[in-house]
Amino acid sequence: MVEQVEKSERSTLASRLVIRSTRSYIEPQRLRHQPITIVESFDDPGTTQIIQEDLHKCYPEARKGHIKSGGPFPYLAAANEVNLYIQIHLKSFVNTKLSPYEKGCTPVETE
Repeated sequence: MVEQVEKSERSTLASRLVIRSTRSYIEPQRLRHQPITIVESFDDPGTTQIIQEDLHKCYPEARKGHIKSGGPFPYLAAANEVNLYIQIHLKSFVNTKLSPYEKGCTPVETE
C-alpha cells in the first residue's frame, strides 16, 4: 500500500482523504431499488462491526465484495480487486439507460 500512496499524486490523495473523512448520509430508501455492491476490506481499522452491520441492514439485497487486505484505502492497496468488483457491478447496467458505456460500445473483456 505504501508504494501505491507514494506513486499517487498529492491532489488525488487529498481528494480521497476528504471523501473518506466527510460525514454524509444517503437515505437508504432512495436506493433500495438500485443494484448496489458493497466492497469491504477485512482489515480496515476505521470500519467497526457495528458500522458493517448497519450498512448491511440498510442494503440487505446488496452484493458484497470482500477484500482480504486493503486497509482503509482498498482502492489503492488492492486496486485490481476493487476494479474487478466495479466491472462486475457495471455489467448489470449494460444495454440499459444507465449503461456506463457510450451508445453502441460494449465492454472489453479483461483477463
